Amino acid sequence: MSSQVLLDPVPLSILSIPRDKVWLFNSPILQLLHGEAKNVPEYSSDSEQELPYSDSDDEDSTYESDDSVNELDPMASSHFSSNSGIKRNSLSRVLSESKVDNSSKHDVASASSGSGTDLASLNKSSSHHDSEEEQDDHFFHIAFTPTECTVICSTHKFDVLFNEALKTAHQLEYNDVIVLDEPYLNLQVDSEGDFNNSARILELTRPLSEHKITLFFLSSHYTDIVLIPFRYKKQVMNILSNHKFQFSEVSRSYIAENMNSPEPTEEDNALRGFTAHDLESNTLKLFKEAGISSVINRKVKLLLTSARRGKTKRSILKAAQCIASNEVPTYFAITRISNTSVSLILPGSRRERARMGFDYKSIIGSSQETIIPITIDLTKLPLDSTGIVAGVASRLLTSMKSVPDVISSTFEMNYLSMARSAIILIPKENVKIVTKMLEQMKDGTSDSVVDKLSQFEI
Repeated sequence: MSSQVLLDPVPLSILSIPRDKVWLFNSPILQLLHGEAKNVPEYSSDSEQELPYSDSDDEDSTYESDDSVNELDPMASSHFSSNSGIKRNSLSRVLSESKVDNSSKHDVASASSGSGTDLASLNKSSSHHDSEEEQDDHFFHIAFTPTECTVICSTHKFDVLFNEALKTAHQLEYNDVIVLDEPYLNLQVDSEGDFNNSARILELTRPLSEHKITLFFLSSHYTDIVLIPFRYKKQVMNILSNHKFQFSEVSRSYIAENMNSPEPTEEDNALRGFTAHDLESNTLKLFKEAGISSVINRKVKLLLTSARRGKTKRSILKAAQCIASNEVPTYFAITRISNTSVSLILPGSRRERARMGFDYKSIIGSSQETIIPITIDLTKLPLDSTGIVAGVASRLLTSMKSVPDVISSTFEMNYLSMARSAIILIPKENVKIVTKMLEQMKDGTSDSVVDKLSQFEI
């Protein structure tokens, strides 16, 4: 098994908008999306070798409030996941496709002539924005939850597109519109054939969490993304080197072969006494003191999917159309991973997807792989709270060690970090076992999860 990590050097800005104030930012969001759509290479054919999307057993779902939701105080997880090797494509494929359009900034400059702010010119000028490193600022992420919208894009584009709307928000005293104080960079992690990618992510980011560094975690259809403060770039590179990742000039990523159990570094050994128990306990204490609760939205069914090859531009424009017409569903996300790939979080309902313009011909995967959101309200915590990822993830992984292989082998989690909230996305088959785990965390009990499985039909 090989692991691959892409460290994108482009500084990113993160904006958090309350859902009821998104209207103020519609214009810059739409400019961002339309500009990015122009920066997508065209394909002569939509054919591809990926698994076709299956609508055979599609389930319609509702986004009305769930009368039977489980509210679990005061402990829950904030940003954590384990990947499905079957469901996702590898990062190596995404990177190879991205190489198709290494000159995209030049191409889009010649193709773009629209009115308003021209992202083609932004892409062109961004090549001079950082003289030390090549800029390839294709990455963006726009996500909606019931209470919040998060926008992430290159700081260069953000400053041009969003400043006017932010000034207006300030004049209107919208103090709950938040721009994080510092830029971030994104680390994309993929392990081909590894069903326990959550352990890999925890392993790589643990030194950062233990040094009180704020992290944001996102799941895409292709890989997992960790957003890290830009000023810690060198530390991240050192961590990758310490874990025997070597930089490949061909793929522009870090690659490690057969790295299930890397040798501990001096830094790892120095922190080992704090790594597991203390970190978990501190996180549990933080949530308990703040009265943090989680809600399992059993009636909400979602899909973590991707646009088919050749449908990337169309998917970006459809997302823009939904936002422009104020028809964004309760949960929705679009994340551009490379020049040719976008990941999507869409409604599990076929009818609702059709209304948005995302039919089975435009996305990949199976409609049967629906996921359920667990919502965690983080408004009571400071924006710079740290250790949440490592603490909760470590506790969940520890709990899974007591679960029979027949259950743990199918255990998955995906995650969606927001500035003021966090969403855990779990397959509906795992709802009961995750519920029991969260209850144990809330109670502070150490009983084995397997001891209480008799209460449920797993």
